[in-house]
Amino acid sequence: MTRDITIGQFLPGHSIMHRLDPRTKIVLTFFFIIQVFISRSAASLCFLIVLLGFLIASSQVPAGKVLKGVRPMIPVIVFTALLNIFYVSGEPVFTFFFLQITKQGLFTGFTLLVRLTALIAGCSLITYTTSLNALAAGLEQLLAPLRRIHFPVSELSMTISITLRFLPTLAEEFDRIIDAQKARGAEFNSGNPIKKIKSYFPVLLPLFMSAFRRAFELTNAIECRCYQGGKGRTKMNVLKLAPRDFCAIAFFVITFFLTIAFNYYFPAPY
Repeated sequence: MTRDITIGQFLPGHSIMHRLDPRTKIVLTFFFIIQVFISRSAASLCFLIVLLGFLIASSQVPAGKVLKGVRPMIPVIVFTALLNIFYVSGEPVFTFFFLQITKQGLFTGFTLLVRLTALIAGCSLITYTTSLNALAAGLEQLLAPLRRIHFPVSELSMTISITLRFLPTLAEEFDRIIDAQKARGAEFNSGNPIKKIKSYFPVLLPLFMSAFRRAFELTNAIECRCYQGGKGRTKMNVLKLAPRDFCAIAFFVITFFLTIAFNYYFPAPY
């Protein structure tokens, strides 16, 4: 399952999304997140799916790769949708003892299923099409005004980029530890759910030890290079907005207002 974690992976390319300024992609990602949360009607959800398909096509990232990144979150998505199906009150469709399924619950559960899937798939495109160095540089420049209040902008952007960089590494380390434990006779897929969860406890200690070891090695490397944050540092590649960035922002502003219009003119049935 951890092999499906795609957060932090960068796929080099020459698509439109690859050539956008990282600051633009960060802003557009926030626009997309807002659109996901305000999409409440069937029409706006359909428009959200079309928009997501257009973004995947423009990024030239294989759709299977994007959906593969959603796979680890399927249990959470399904569990959240089921909670809304059984606990949203309204016109009953099916009743079994204390459990009741309503039309409003079914629509709310389906809405959450689509929105959460689109949210994870859409947000993963920014790491697929942006290197971590470019992402950190874009985030640092977006937060640059906070330096006036002595906010550690450079340190924050570096911390976020390092976190994203080490997520796939920790996932690979987790798989290696699992394989090593299986070679010693450990079983992870037998017994009841509680036993399965307990079987992973011996994996956590070496995983945490490996994470701490990597953290100490990284700290020593940063100190040996006399890293002092962003004070007095210059950039080899200066970020500049191009006409395509303004076109992308204008496109997302239009889609944002279209989503609001779909919600207003084609409201949710419940």
